[in-house]
Amino acid sequence: MVVTMQTLTRRLDSQSRVSGVEGYKHDRVRDLALSSAPEPLNRTAARNGSLSLPRSVEGHSTQTEEPVIGRIPVVSADGTPLMPCRAAKARKLLERGLAEKRWNKLGQFYLRLKFQPESELNAHQQVCLAVDPGSKWDGIAVVSTKNVLTCAMLVLPSKVAEKLTQRREMRRARRYRKTPRRAKRFDNRRQRNGWIAPSQKAKVNFRTKIVDGLCRLYPVTRFAVEDVRFNHYKKRWGKHFSTVEIGKAEFYNHLRMLGELTLYTGVDTAMLREKLNLQKNPVKRELTWTTHAVDAIAVGSAEIGCVNPYPPEFWVWKRLEYARRQLHRLEPDKGGVRRRYGGSWSIPPFRKGDVILRHGKLARVGGFMDGHGISLHSFALKNKRFTQTANPSECARLFNQQVFSRQEQPQFLPPINGVGFLGEF
Repeated sequence: MVVTMQTLTRRLDSQSRVSGVEGYKHDRVRDLALSSAPEPLNRTAARNGSLSLPRSVEGHSTQTEEPVIGRIPVVSADGTPLMPCRAAKARKLLERGLAEKRWNKLGQFYLRLKFQPESELNAHQQVCLAVDPGSKWDGIAVVSTKNVLTCAMLVLPSKVAEKLTQRREMRRARRYRKTPRRAKRFDNRRQRNGWIAPSQKAKVNFRTKIVDGLCRLYPVTRFAVEDVRFNHYKKRWGKHFSTVEIGKAEFYNHLRMLGELTLYTGVDTAMLREKLNLQKNPVKRELTWTTHAVDAIAVGSAEIGCVNPYPPEFWVWKRLEYARRQLHRLEPDKGGVRRRYGGSWSIPPFRKGDVILRHGKLARVGGFMDGHGISLHSFALKNKRFTQTANPSECARLFNQQVFSRQEQPQFLPPINGVGFLGEF
């Protein structure tokens, strides 16, 4: 059953108290929170589009304008990832009580079997996870020998260096005032082995978090990465070294611990993309699969030998960026008092990043104003604030979300004269 916003409103109207909503692992709560139909198992969607993946003719998709419903990730009873199954088989497993619905922290729907499959049934295809790293956005794709399982675009953390600079200036200014402050430590500290710049560390940690989450759903054995070349002499004021290389080495070592790693150059990626007849969007900030994920699909298809490079789904993932706690703001308010700012807590029992139900709509919790209520943000990728005076008693907590996600289904135009063209979202 497709859970729409009207259905959500009717369910809330039928309840006298919204505080009785259970935890985020409850199926009903997850159905309400993920009403954008990330679970491709409803019969309405089955009537609108085919449940099978597109067939390939000479390496080009024969898919029409209707979106493709891909395969459902499956894990065994002990959490071992198995090959994804078709939606029809997933329905049968659920109807027979052999599997249960699950969602991971990235918002992806999958099935967890209630039994441990036999070893001969646990055989799977070769699956490759490809990454196209960048400075602001990353492209990522999971590719099997037959088709693309999923692809995504990562919005990397930004403005880390600027925030550290502001914190350092505020700390230095406090040393000249009669106020509690931290003693200077820059003259008796040395960088430890394995040190990485905070700006690069934030990006590497987010990449590895996404990779680990995908490896828990798909039986990935190989990794393909486009090795980005960085002009250190031009970009680093004549220096021949950059912290970018440290971040690359950290990320590559993490992938080598999980499986076999193959590196591709930017020239190789362009040639592979042209060979597969994939068009790249030159506007890098657009959240479409043709901007960055298309490069990951190209190198992943070359690594694993996939001939159908068209994805059934596209995700956008962005990390929740907290406003860190600041004991003293730059400028005091009236009366010489600096107001509270930052931190991860809101009015108890809410925390920043909690997904709540309020008046039949989903929202995220932000900070709070003393005596005025809590701030609420839209349940969308931009996380835009729409109120600062929400009553906590009108909010029902569902779960905490650290990674914002958005799912779309690409649409493709049928090939003309053996050449496939990409359609718009």
